[in-house]
This record gives sequence, structure tokens and C-alpha cells, in this order.
Amino acid sequence: MKIGIISDTHNDLESTKHALEVFRSNNIDFLIHAGDLSSPRIIELFKGFKCRFVIGNTDIDIDLLNDECRKMGFECLEEICEITVEGKRILVMHGNVVHAFREAVASGKYDYIIKGHTHHFENYIRNNTRIVNPGSLYGTTDRSVAILDTDKDEVEKIDLAF
Repeated sequence: MKIGIISDTHNDLESTKHALEVFRSNNIDFLIHAGDLSSPRIIELFKGFKCRFVIGNTDIDIDLLNDECRKMGFECLEEICEITVEGKRILVMHGNVVHAFREAVASGKYDYIIKGHTHHFENYIRNNTRIVNPGSLYGTTDRSVAILDTDKDEVEKIDLAF
């Protein structure tokens, strides 16, 4: 399964549109947003994708974000989301709650932990868990997203040039 991973969009509509076109052209099966949407306006861009979102530290009005998720037919945002796809256990969190991240890694329960927050791409393995941070679409000159291929256990960083 090909999973598109995006984080820290911070209501940057143009960068997010560009990233979603990249995901469409790569025929992803599922999309994960690891937090910091910042505004309900960005959620409607994800129409047509099967996806999950988590809450980031700049996602202040959770009620408005969840209203938009419901309106668009998405599941509500949570701080931490556990999903299983094709037998792979995935934990999604923003990453700003460091002790929760460390506990998740130490548990060894997950095949993948998806996070954001730092605005820097990460792809490494700890305790038999692959940790992926796609980078950011906002607040950096190095704008990136990632595609996780769970069949091959490979992560591709995609730099978004404008």
C-alpha cells in the first residue's frame, strides 16, 4: 500500500494543493496528515482522498476542524490515532508531546510511527519501528512530503519546488 504523508501545512493552501497533486500522480491509496492544519479551510482540499488527520500544536479550534471533517466525510481529528492497514500497525501523532512519542517507540507495538512538528524530514528505525516525518509545507525553504510503501517498507521523500 502506498501512503502519502503530509504535515505542518499551516493553512498554506497553494503548497498543500501542489502536494496533493503529487500524491494523485503517484496513485497513493491512503493519506495521513500529521497535524498543524491550522484552519478548517485546508481540509476541503483533501476531498477525494481516503485519509486521517491528527491534531497539531497550532490546531487551536478543534471543534471547527472536526465540523469540517464531518462535513467532508472524514473521521474526526484526534491527538493520537492508531490505524491498521494491510496488517501494519501505524501510530500517527503530531510529535510535540515528546514523552508520548518516546513511549510509543519504546513499546515496540508499531510497524510505523508517523509524526510531524519539527518541520524536518526523518526516516529511521528504532526498536523495530520505522519513524517517518515528511517535513513541512510551511515555515521552511525545504518543503517536502513523503510516500510510504508498506509492501516494500520504503519511504520516498518528495521535495516540493515552486
